[in-house]
Amino acid sequence: MAGVSGQDVRGQRWDALVVGGGIAGLTAAWDLVRAGLRPLLIEARGYTGGLVAAGRIGGARMDLGAEGFVVRGQAATSMLTELGLHATGPHGRPRLFLPPLTPGDGDGPSGWALHRFPDDAYLGIPANPLAPDVVGIIGEAAARRAAQDAELPGTVGTGLDDPADLASFITARMGAGVLNRLVRPIVAGIHSAGPEDLAADVVVPGLRRATAELGSLGAATTAVLEQRRARRDGAGGRSVDAAVEGGLFRLTDALREAIEAGGGSVRTRIGAQWLRPAGGEHGRDSATWRVGIAPTRRGPTPSDEPVPDGAEEVVVTDRVILACSAGAALRLLRGVPGLPASATDLSVPVGAPIARFTLVVRAPELGGEPVGSGLLVAPTGPTGSTDTTTLPPSTDTMASDGTDPGGTPPSMMTCPARAKALSHLSAKWPWVGAELRALHGPDVHALRLSYGRPGRPRPEVDLSVALDDVAALTGVRIEPEAVIDHMLVRWDGTLPPVTPAYRERTTHLEEQLAPVSGLEVTGAWVAGTGIAAVVRHARTAAGRLVGPHDE
Repeated sequence: MAGVSGQDVRGQRWDALVVGGGIAGLTAAWDLVRAGLRPLLIEARGYTGGLVAAGRIGGARMDLGAEGFVVRGQAATSMLTELGLHATGPHGRPRLFLPPLTPGDGDGPSGWALHRFPDDAYLGIPANPLAPDVVGIIGEAAARRAAQDAELPGTVGTGLDDPADLASFITARMGAGVLNRLVRPIVAGIHSAGPEDLAADVVVPGLRRATAELGSLGAATTAVLEQRRARRDGAGGRSVDAAVEGGLFRLTDALREAIEAGGGSVRTRIGAQWLRPAGGEHGRDSATWRVGIAPTRRGPTPSDEPVPDGAEEVVVTDRVILACSAGAALRLLRGVPGLPASATDLSVPVGAPIARFTLVVRAPELGGEPVGSGLLVAPTGPTGSTDTTTLPPSTDTMASDGTDPGGTPPSMMTCPARAKALSHLSAKWPWVGAELRALHGPDVHALRLSYGRPGRPRPEVDLSVALDDVAALTGVRIEPEAVIDHMLVRWDGTLPPVTPAYRERTTHLEEQLAPVSGLEVTGAWVAGTGIAAVVRHARTAAGRLVGPHDE
């Protein structure tokens, strides 16, 4: 690990201190280096990158955590360009695995079936609800209800007094069919939370405002799609996702290399213990902040915050960026004089326990890419507000036969697979397939199954469960002897849902911190989930400490 040119950092002054080495901290430190500053970045865990992590499976290096991002603005893609990386979209089209609309429909004994993502949709929100591919997924009654969006005033669902969650917004504009059979499985797959537990302005920033201005959600979605297709940075096209050619882990690798090459320092297994104003006690070398840092070791569980384990040091600096987890950041902020206790008295939502099971298999039958780049499975079962396929029907969404056009009879909702998503990695990201073929020859594929939904117990997954799910979702039965390698990775509690109420509290905290000199807070717990949202927030935070940066 890089140090400080061989010098002891005890009591040493730095241009800036960044606490946290995930994508937010790396991004902020990189922007500080670009501004000519020499930052110290510390990370309490043993690696940098946070949810962007890599490992070798079947000899090929793959993303173990996040593998792509939803494109929003230019903050993330411009960073890729400056680092010499290339944005790319996934190969192939994804699918939705959905229960039948009515009893007896669907393929196979369960009635569940694969549907291609609609051509013109953003996170499942259709530009034209009457398009044949949309009608084929949600049914004619739900499509007619959704088309009423064009006739509603732009104020419906977008007013200050309207509910701020995504589910309420979609239902008000397009009804339960679009919500439950399109938006819900896609949003749940990306954010590991139900749309009623997510703030619309965080998940689809600007879409409510555009709906009010353009008069309909369909028109706002069309505008978003047109903007995406006009992009020239490799992240446009039909797909919502973008990635880094070669793997998203290349981004965090490149950020760390650029920080150290620019004069900054990155130290892992070092955590911040306290934060205090310097108070001018260093005379002409006075700084704004003093921060106690110390070596760390793992906490009681991998998801717990690491604990101190060694002699404490002191860092003196004019600039501090807290890009660590919510618990660590709030603990440090409680040492800031004048900051009301109510500002840091946050109850941070806990994300669903997530398990990802990756397999490298020899299976010629997968050569036809039976699920395209992968699929998302509709949530089912009684798990509370965050995980239901149907909502109680209201009178304005009832079909002529008295049923909810977006619903599915509960007796038909048992899903034949436990997984919530499957990615055909070697098809979705061609470099994965190329590396595996070079190592193992033809007919070798990488598949990743994702498990864990809000309100459900911690998923228990083994090879037999994964192979059963592959068979249920792709129609291809893979025998254990055809498995070349496999790996289970857990990310417990790492994607907390950004509810409207929680969003209000974090916004209040940021407002309280705004007058505090030389101190910024960033990270997914304040920025919202998603690489693009976190990168933009981190770059803005760094910019406030050094002046505006060029995006």
